[in-house]
Amino acid sequence: MEDSEALGFEHMGLDPRLLQAVTDLGWSRPTLIQEKAIPLALEGKDLLARARTGSGKTAAYAIPMLQLLLHRKASCADGEARCGSGDPISHIKPLAARQPETS
Repeated sequence: MEDSEALGFEHMGLDPRLLQAVTDLGWSRPTLIQEKAIPLALEGKDLLARARTGSGKTAAYAIPMLQLLLHRKASCADGEARCGSGDPISHIKPLAARQPETS
């Protein structure tokens, strides 16, 4: 018996490109971890999740990150001031240079 309140990918407010990617992967319904974690992550909440191997944890974390990147890309294209240089490497290099080397 299927839970009538189960949240499908199409009801999560995802970018159409993400919905198409999910469809292309053959995912018709989110797994339990995806159903619970994705909406929370999209709200900007912190997540700490544990589930068995193969349960869909990677997608539960990655889909909201991709949604955020697509949203920021669209905002930058619309001329939003907070977009920065557009070159993420220019932001990462100074941070990496400050990290102590490990051997």
